[in-house]
Amino acid sequence: MGVDTQHAQSVCLNGHQVGSSLTWGTDANGFCEKCGAKVISKCPNCDYPIAGYYDASGNGIIFLSTGPVPIPKYCKNCGKPYPWTESAIKSAQDLISYSELSSDEVKDFQESIPDLLSDTPKTKLASTKFKIYAAKAGTVVAQGLRDILVDIASEAVKKSIWEV
Repeated sequence: MGVDTQHAQSVCLNGHQVGSSLTWGTDANGFCEKCGAKVISKCPNCDYPIAGYYDASGNGIIFLSTGPVPIPKYCKNCGKPYPWTESAIKSAQDLISYSELSSDEVKDFQESIPDLLSDTPKTKLASTKFKIYAAKAGTVVAQGLRDILVDIASEAVKKSIWEV
């Protein structure tokens, strides 16, 4: 009987998964074939590996039938957002500044964006704000926000806002 093995994954700075079965603690190298961004396998903030496949069999066989390993939004060790999460939040906040909203509404809307990414006590409020402000922001801004956030928003938010 072998020992369970946690593997790391490598992800480019823009959030494209490059691999999901690296040896735990291994530094990824190279660049993404999709976008050319640097590839990482550890949190840039605390150097903790990004979790990939978990081999519970202990025999070194990774069962791919369990589906793809999700790309995390936040580091499980330090809680900081990964670069791709930071980039999505910043892009959404920048796009909001192009809307028809008042400066107070823009600020309130921008501040609520991180609460759309995970289920917290503020998530329902952020979802409601999103619906109200996106309707006022204009179709182009609303569609752009959907395109940015649909891949990183929590499942509850996706269902609440876009019925995905």
